Parts: sequence; C-alpha cells; structure tokens
Amino acid sequence: MSDIMVGLLSSAMRIPTRGSIGDCTFYNCDFTGPYLHVNRESNMPSELSEAGFHTSSVQNQRNMNAEWKKLEARSFLWTFLKFHNVPRPPVRIITGIISDIEGGIPINGATALIDNKTYTTDTYQSLFYLYSNDSTQLHNGFYYIENLSSDTLELIVTAPNYLPDTLSVVVSDTFFTYKDVQLISSLPPKVVSSNPVQNDSIYPGRQDIIFNFSRRMNKASVESSLVFTPSAYLNFSWVNSDKTLIIYSDSLEFSTNYSIEILPTATDIYGNLFDGNGDGIGGDTLIFNFKTRQLDIDPPVVTGFYPAGNVNIELHPLIRINFNEEISFVNIYSLIKLVKASDQTQITGTIRHYVLNDKSVLHFFPSIKLSPSENYQFKILAGIKDLLDNQIANDSIINLQTGNTDLELTGIDNFEANLTTNWWQPSASGSTTGIIPGETGILENSLISNLLTSSAKSMQLNYSWDIGSSSWLLREYLSAGTPRDVLFDNSYLLQVYIFGDGSNNQFRFAVDDNVPQGGAADHEVSPWYTIDWTGWKLITWDMTNDGTGTWIGDGNLDGSLRFDSFQMSYNQINGAQKGTVYFDDLRLAKKVLVDINDEFVSALPSNYSLFQNYPNPFNPSTIIQYQIPEDNFITIKVYDILGKEVAIVVSEQKSMGAYRIEFDASDFGLTSGVYFYTLKAGDFSETKKLILMK
Repeated sequence: MSDIMVGLLSSAMRIPTRGSIGDCTFYNCDFTGPYLHVNRESNMPSELSEAGFHTSSVQNQRNMNAEWKKLEARSFLWTFLKFHNVPRPPVRIITGIISDIEGGIPINGATALIDNKTYTTDTYQSLFYLYSNDSTQLHNGFYYIENLSSDTLELIVTAPNYLPDTLSVVVSDTFFTYKDVQLISSLPPKVVSSNPVQNDSIYPGRQDIIFNFSRRMNKASVESSLVFTPSAYLNFSWVNSDKTLIIYSDSLEFSTNYSIEILPTATDIYGNLFDGNGDGIGGDTLIFNFKTRQLDIDPPVVTGFYPAGNVNIELHPLIRINFNEEISFVNIYSLIKLVKASDQTQITGTIRHYVLNDKSVLHFFPSIKLSPSENYQFKILAGIKDLLDNQIANDSIINLQTGNTDLELTGIDNFEANLTTNWWQPSASGSTTGIIPGETGILENSLISNLLTSSAKSMQLNYSWDIGSSSWLLREYLSAGTPRDVLFDNSYLLQVYIFGDGSNNQFRFAVDDNVPQGGAADHEVSPWYTIDWTGWKLITWDMTNDGTGTWIGDGNLDGSLRFDSFQMSYNQINGAQKGTVYFDDLRLAKKVLVDINDEFVSALPSNYSLFQNYPNPFNPSTIIQYQIPEDNFITIKVYDILGKEVAIVVSEQKSMGAYRIEFDASDFGLTSGVYFYTLKAGDFSETKKLILMK
C-alpha cells in the first residue's frame, strides 16, 4: 500500500519523491530514505507522518490551505480503493496555481470561475489566520473546485491589478484536472531603485548609472524616451531579464550636475505606460538628478584594520586591511609586510585582494605561527596606488603584540567536501521565514577561502529578505555527515571564519543541547553578531562567558552539545535587503598557555589524551596535539588503512604537559587517502583518523 500511496501522493501534489520506506531497520534500507530521523526508525510509511511538509517550504505553504488538505485526503482514499481493487469514482475536480507571469509569485485574492462555481485564492483566510496576524506573509495561489460537469468548460481567472484570462479546459473523470494560470499585471512599470540614489553623486568612468524597473521593459521605448541635461553621448546595456538598465558614465564630465528624464512614452513589454511618479497611474515623467564628482587626485585611505585591538592577538592571525576605494594590486607584495619588531625579520605569507562595492579589501595570511608574547609591526608602505595612479605618500606602521595563549582546535567542518549532502538549503528548514527562496541558497565556492588553514573551498550563502514580512530568520542547518557527530560541552569556544558583506544584518550560532536525549526544545543560540565588516573575520562564541540568546531552549548550556545551524536575521534599521557571506573552518577551540618555544603547552593535564588533528582533511600538513599527565616515553605513529606503519611522528621521552606537532605528509611520500595515527605511552593507547586530500 505504501508504494501505491507514494505514487498517488506525489502525482497529486506534483512533487518529486524520495521514496516511501521510513523504517530502515525493518526494510533494510539506507539513508536515501526520508529526511526525518523519526521516519527512519518508524514502522510506518513516512507520508503518513508529515507528507514532506517539514522539509518542503512550497508544500508547507500550500498546506496552509484547507482545500489542499482535501486534495491530499482524496489521494489517500484512492490508495485504499486501488489496494482493494475498488473502481475510483468520477473525479471532475479542477485545481492549480494562479501566479504572476513575471515574478512567478502565487497570487492571493485571485478568483477562478468555471461551470458557475467560483474559488478565491487566499492562504490567510483559509487557514493561516490561525497562526499569524500578517495576511501577506504567505502566498500560494492555490484553487480547488469540485463537482464539475465532465465536459469542455470555460475557465475565467481574475485578480485585482491583473488582466483577466479565459481558458478552455477539458475536465477529467479519472484524475485531478490541473490548470495553472499566469496572469499579467495591469500595474504600470516604475523605477523601484537606482544607483546612485536621487541627488547623489558618481565618479565618471568608474561608477555607472543603474535603474531597476518593476517590470520587464521594452528596451527601445525606454532608450528613446531618455533625455539627458546637459546632453551627453551614452551607451546602454540591459540585464536582469530587461528589468535593469545600465547607463555607462565614461563620457560624462567631472564636477557637473546632470538631470535624466524618462518620458511617459516608455513602456513595459506588455505596452503599459511608464509611471514616473509612482502613483500607480502610467503616463508621467521621472526626473532624476545626480552630480559627478571632481577628478580624483587623492590617494587611497585605509578605513579598517583587523584584528581590532593591537594586543593579545592570536598566534596565527588573519590580517585584513580595508580601503576607501579600489587599489592597484601591482607590486603589492613589496608594499605590505609583517615583521618582528625586535630585528625586522619579515614573516612570509599570502596576500589576497578582493574588490567589494568598488572598495579594496586586502588579506594577509601568515605562513607560520607567530611567537608568543612578541611585538610585531604590520607595514603599509608608500607607493600603494588607486586605479588613477594616486599613491600613498607615507608609510603606516601598525604595532601588534601576541598573547601568551594559543588555541587547541577540534574541527567540525572545513567545507572541503559534502557541502550539499551535509547541509540543507535554508528554505528546507521549517524555522526559516521572511526570505525570498529563489534568491536564497548555499553553494560551494573555490575562489574565496581561508588560506590560514590551506582551505580550498568555503560555503557561500546568498540571501534575500522579504522586507514585507513581519519576522526574519534564516536557518542554515547541518543535517548529516561526520560534522554532525562532533559532540562537545560549554567549556569550548565555538568559532567560524566569516567573509562579511558589511550588510549590518545579524548572525548567530545554534547548538543542540542534551544530546542525544534532547529534542527540538533543547535548541540554544549564541548572542547576535552584527555583520558590519567586509572581508574575513574570526567569529567566536565563548560558551562559558558570553551567555546565550533567545530562541527555543531555556537559555542554559547544561548538557552534551552538538552543532545545529548558522542563523541570520534581517536588521530592520539599516540592514541590506540582500547579500552574500562565506563560511570557512567551523571549529571548536580551547585556550592554552604557551611557552616561548611554541611546542610545549604549559597546561597541567590530568589524563592522557590524543586530540583530533586540524585541519582534517589536510594537504600536506596538519597539527597533531596530545597531552600526558606524567613523564613517559611516548610514540605517535601513522598507519595506512591496511594497518601498515607509514610514519613515525614522535618517539622520545616527554615531560608531563600538553604538546602540538606539525605532521607533513609530503615528508613521508604519502598519497591521498585515509590514515590513522596512534599515541602510545606505557599502557595507554589512543587512535584517531586523518584524511590526506591532495
């Protein structure tokens, strides 16, 4: 019956299926079954549990319509009839989705008329009013009309601010008759945003003029309706399905006031006249004023430096310099230096240059750890230029001092593999709300990554907020894989590197408490962090001292913890409506006091312990850390998957304490694969797995 049911349900709801078997123990299946863990251990088909509404945002919204439940229930009925070989009675039901032809957004308040029967789409009045006071929060455009004549009928669809549509429909006796309808808006096109904004300024040749229209435009009609004062010879291009006009500024004069008129003769692709003043009535002119800046004769200026605070910086710091404009990357390696203050020894490293919003962001990744309790100087030398060859005339020196602590690291996810397997898309979480699903999602990125750990990939998160919503939460959920198996307690620091977009939106961590006994009520979160930086930054939640935020749990981290999700929220005061951030090297850390020799960690361990190497996977080197509570002869050896010894990392007498050592696989000629490393000290032995990925 389950196999019958899943076919009928997926056909009726017009969705793909992952199968119907939920009890993997009973059916001997694997984890290709349904998403929910409870269904994997149940003794019933998963469609009887939630029909997918937990993980499908589209179905979740449609389920907020009472007639959608009728469609689902009728599909269940047909399953029982087929199972018992009972003929299906005549159906004669028409159903479908009414949506906007341009944006694809389902329309609430649309009316379908057929066979003297009507249905008005409205998610809110149908069911959602029981859960929200915001009537605009959901749109599903779903209609459902039953008891029709078995005939060819006329379907008339109307909606406020849309042109009506009339269609001919042949009604089926054997299954639902689906008829999706796309309506054309009758609202006139208008400019919804511009860059620059009204009365702002641009730099000719470096910043172009951009108009974003509400509708797809008739390009020729818009271009012929443009009037420039004073006149200028201009070139145009169109993007975003002809909804965005770019006017190139390279022919404009400096220090000049300009006016652009878009005359009412401009139209969209459906012939609607342009609405210049935004009053909802087409046929008037938009007058847009801006000015061009004076010729740039100023050198670039440093507007930000990270790490903030020049004392007690990390021993392996990421250094970021933000500029007020785009700079030239020519000779940058000779103009950016990190040196030891005492003898001016230069610290080697890698520099990465990114341009965001026409401004440069430089990153310096030291190739080695710095010495503890040492003074360093970061030098930004004269000669750095902008794109017009204006150069910095004087050197700048930023003094830095390392602390006497290092970080003992345990990796959770370095995002090098299995991103879309281990992490859900944000819209798949039922907690996510207030986003535009089509413009929000994760993907791998191999261009922007944290080079401190030799990372080759990061997790890119594009997001877009529905600013008409009443609440906003984006939950980027870790659902599977080895990162999900990492357990910890509140004595750790939870850290991740975030490449910020300067959006002023908010970010936080979420964890599961009381694992494995805990449930949904045991979700705890960190305080919010405002993303007011551009470029890489290490974000740390000190779970002992920073407290918690407010979400579902009781605000106490009092059990065994597991990472749940990254979360973001829209800042209504000054947050950007959309943006992109990147995540790399999600990890746990503990601070340990370090000696000057940078190998011995002056903690006083009470037990033997071998820690997980970091990074893992790695190429070609990784850090192995261990601790011993007494003086002893110890060995750390590496074995391949067949148990053959392939490397001896340590073999010597050691004093009590905690240690770290770098293991370089290239010194032993190792190839990519899975290896095991074992610490032995007297009767103690512990083994961990490491992965070399070239």
